[in-house]
Amino acid sequence: MKIKKGDIIISLGLLVLSMLMAFGISNMNTKSGGQILRIEKDSKLYGEFPLNVDREIVIDDDAHYNKVIIKDGKAYMQEANCRDQICTHMQEISINGETIICLPNRVFLEVIDTSNQDDGIDKVNR
Repeated sequence: MKIKKGDIIISLGLLVLSMLMAFGISNMNTKSGGQILRIEKDSKLYGEFPLNVDREIVIDDDAHYNKVIIKDGKAYMQEANCRDQICTHMQEISINGETIICLPNRVFLEVIDTSNQDDGIDKVNR
């Protein structure tokens, strides 16, 4: 069977199209338009913050201290006074369902997509 010029053009076109689709889908997963960072402390909601607004969040209750940074649509734990420091070495989170947990200080961070929910952003319960 002989490969024709038209077959090569169609194959290359499909390859380019699939690459464009894959790139578009991966970018949709990392966009922060409808995504928030939900922070829980001691199993209670501490606050919900949009990932598209850069900020520093300090969670301090005298015994436990955590500093969370939201920057460029991603969130990470910059500082904590826990002894193991595992939470400060975890990768940034930005995709729905990703989490960072500081077990000793009982702090839980989770990215949640709110595009299908009511807009409850910037609520802080202390």
